[in-house]
Amino acid sequence: MIQFSLGLLLVAVNDFRGIATQLLIVVAYGAPAYAACLPTPTDTRLQTLCLTEQAEGKAVDLRTVQLIDFRIKQEGYARGLGLPGAVKQHQFAPYATPVLDYNTNINGGNPNKTLTLGNLDFEGDPNLVRTRGIVAGVGVGANGRSILSAGRYIDYTIGGSWTSSAQHDQTITRTFASACSKNHIENLWYLDGCIATNRTQREIQTDRNSSVSLAISKLIPNDGSYHQASAGVRRTYDKDYEQNQLIVSVDTIRVGSVFTSFSLALGEGVENTLATRQSVSATVGTVLNQRALRATANYSYSDGGKLLGVDRADTAQSLSITYAVHPRFSVSVGYRNTDSTIDYFDDYEPTFGIQFTPFAF
Repeated sequence: MIQFSLGLLLVAVNDFRGIATQLLIVVAYGAPAYAACLPTPTDTRLQTLCLTEQAEGKAVDLRTVQLIDFRIKQEGYARGLGLPGAVKQHQFAPYATPVLDYNTNINGGNPNKTLTLGNLDFEGDPNLVRTRGIVAGVGVGANGRSILSAGRYIDYTIGGSWTSSAQHDQTITRTFASACSKNHIENLWYLDGCIATNRTQREIQTDRNSSVSLAISKLIPNDGSYHQASAGVRRTYDKDYEQNQLIVSVDTIRVGSVFTSFSLALGEGVENTLATRQSVSATVGTVLNQRALRATANYSYSDGGKLLGVDRADTAQSLSITYAVHPRFSVSVGYRNTDSTIDYFDDYEPTFGIQFTPFAF
């Protein structure tokens, strides 16, 4: 088997400055350099940084060299490592996937309990009580990338899903779309602008949410660990209000096939409307028995709401664990709870879902 090591043939990667500047290649024996870099749901440019740094000074196989060359070309640097072949300037990858989930509010209804405000008790319409159970259906969509120039490209995604509950004869329809312009400035600094929108339609309720964001990011290699730190602002457009948010995130690929992700959002207050003021999410993942294992914890605090003159604030927490039990699907289990200043909105429930690997066309 032909494999490569840094040491004999100089291949300059002048275009991909800051991530990979030189790669020396000889015929030798070595191990794949990508094992710890790719099984992570992180930004592709962070994975590329990990790949190139892991390969430097080590014996790597031909597959790794080809992969690094492809990834560098995907970042907009057409020469890559100098290997033959080119990537498409415009890429479009449609997919389809089964959907199977346990949903705790299929119809978008109300809690099945009495609403108490001070000395007043209100009984809800039994026809508007939420339903829960297993939903199944299909999701379709597409991911794409348009390369503009060296270090500049647009990533986009569009899709939707349709699921149905046989038990309640009710359906959920979701649609979503997003696009991000990613731009390398210099020395591993990036400027990213994104737009996103999604819509969920249930029998009783329809939710819509859109956002526009601008963030500056930095890739940071550090003793075998690779970080992407980002900070920026986001404008959210809910069906009932608009809000400005400050957003911060740090993604890390660590030695030993471990990755972590942390994100924080701080939102401004919205008068007489329940809006998110703080939101924190943390994820840690690794590989167990050659399968991806991931744990995610979320926390959010919302305030500003009023119901018949009574102030409302909610604290929500959740924890989920996802494991790839098979190459074609993963299983997630967890628990979430919402604690509200109005007891009617308190909620405590387990979560369960199966995520299938999409079928690409």
